[in-house]
Amino acid sequence: MEQLREDVTCSICLDVLNDPVSIECGHNFCRGCLSIHWSEVSAQGRRCPECRAPCSGGRMIPDTRVKSLVEKFTELLREEPEPQGPGAPPEMGRPVQLVRLDEEGGLTLDEEALSRCLEQGGVGGAPVCLVSIIGEQRLGKSFLLNYLLRRLRSPDARDGSWMGREDELLEGFEWRADMQPVTHGVWAWSQPFWVPTEGGKVAMLLVDTEGSMDLKSNKETSIKLSAMSMLLSSYQILNVGRRLKDPDLEYLEMFVQVAEVVGEAYGLEPIQHLDLLVRDSNIPGVLGAQGGEQHLRYVRQKLAATSPCKHPKALEALSRSSSRCYLMPSPGERIVSGSEGTLRDMGENFRESLREYITILVSSASQHVRTDQHGELLTGTQLATKIKNLSDVMKKHRSGFSSPCQMAITFHNQNVLDRAHADHALFLKEKDGDSRNMIDCLKVRPSKMVELLAERRGQLLWRCRIDMREPAPEKEARLTELEEELTQEAETFLETYKKSFKKFAILAGVGAGMVVLAPVGGAVGAGIGAGIAAAAVAAEAAVAIGAGTGAAAGIVVGVGVGVGVGGNIARRDRQRAEAAGGGREEGDGTEDLSDDKPLI
Repeated sequence: MEQLREDVTCSICLDVLNDPVSIECGHNFCRGCLSIHWSEVSAQGRRCPECRAPCSGGRMIPDTRVKSLVEKFTELLREEPEPQGPGAPPEMGRPVQLVRLDEEGGLTLDEEALSRCLEQGGVGGAPVCLVSIIGEQRLGKSFLLNYLLRRLRSPDARDGSWMGREDELLEGFEWRADMQPVTHGVWAWSQPFWVPTEGGKVAMLLVDTEGSMDLKSNKETSIKLSAMSMLLSSYQILNVGRRLKDPDLEYLEMFVQVAEVVGEAYGLEPIQHLDLLVRDSNIPGVLGAQGGEQHLRYVRQKLAATSPCKHPKALEALSRSSSRCYLMPSPGERIVSGSEGTLRDMGENFRESLREYITILVSSASQHVRTDQHGELLTGTQLATKIKNLSDVMKKHRSGFSSPCQMAITFHNQNVLDRAHADHALFLKEKDGDSRNMIDCLKVRPSKMVELLAERRGQLLWRCRIDMREPAPEKEARLTELEEELTQEAETFLETYKKSFKKFAILAGVGAGMVVLAPVGGAVGAGIGAGIAAAAVAAEAAVAIGAGTGAAAGIVVGVGVGVGVGGNIARRDRQRAEAAGGGREEGDGTEDLSDDKPLI
């Protein structure tokens, strides 16, 4: 099936051919893909996307044999069960966008795409290693990931053969060799690569991020992208140009602060592994890992020599054993002036450096599986849950990420509100448990329960007001929203509680009447129950129901007692509610509503 798939795959969209056509050189493509590919050039300048052979006429001939082959393959695909887990053969995969940015700098998470990457195909229950790259715009981040794709697709290659043919076009994540930005938001490769380790296989995923190191243009967007990148990485690559400069250190300082805030909020180690990848290095001396080590030592010494240290978080991160630096030379003029990313267009030094760096990365990446702050492995599903939670917080607080400090305040305040919700839910659960027991339920009338719910709500709101930190632009709005949510939860619970109280009151009245008053007890109990059931209407209605129930039994004593008790309960509950609402004037002669006064 895999060999057949290669024969029916369009090399432009990397999917099964749709309306396949053939061109002069004999290669096949989707008609729509080829039309779009050729749309920006004249007919004389058209070339085959695969072999680059000239196609002067631009003719596209329908290929019926390939179309028939596609139909047979599609039919076989329907019959074959979808492979799952680390034992499945590798799929081609494609880039999928996990996070989009709107015009205001807000982030929108595609939860369905996230689920496909982290919760399906066996990844959901497996440990994951996420290789994520961030850095300046137009410095070859997607280019690097595409060669990393080639390496992961050839896990058994022992030499440089995995780099491909000399004229093989570079495909995978979208990229181009010019100055216009290509990657927007956050993208991931849809299929994991299963890498063997001592404890079993690990799902490795590749993540590409929009260039986000221009802090002066939109710092809040940079912070949000950094937060997402931190969650989506266990092997973080910071891509910088020429040498590690002060703006790079300023960004690294911010990134480490964001990582610490996110790590504390979600129980994660801030940065598990950090590679500083210096592209187009103009640092004299040795390149590669050795040159990177020398440059990193120089940067640390320079930072430590200033007092006070301008970038203390960056210095701390660069001093960790889990951080390293690698220097890469320029790829050559042919690559940066419109190349298709082929090996023949690369400078020899760059090609060797690229091969060495990716080999080092792949050989060590599986050791950096995503863990929590205690070193426990995280599965794809667990990580996906944390990412969705972060996305929800960003939606609620669109303006709460203007700095790492403000971001920390936002997370803290959200935790305070979440704790209040949890405590209120626990309080309602306890009261609901009491309402299921007849004796406990009858001890607290509905009017008293209203008071208890209001008291607890007030305590939680007061605690939140004290615990929430300033400055918080949306603090009052969040407190108002919390009050409305708790009130709604209380009202929903109260409706259920009233029904339980009335049911137990009727049962208690009937039971007491049968046991204590014998023949007349049934009427007494019925009268009590009817009176309580009528608590929501006027006291006169309760009297009438009690009298009617007692009369039906023909027992005068039952009528009187039932009317008295039922009407008294109804009247006192109604008056208690009026008094709580401010309807009772002091000294107006209204009946005493204390719980000490007997019902009869």
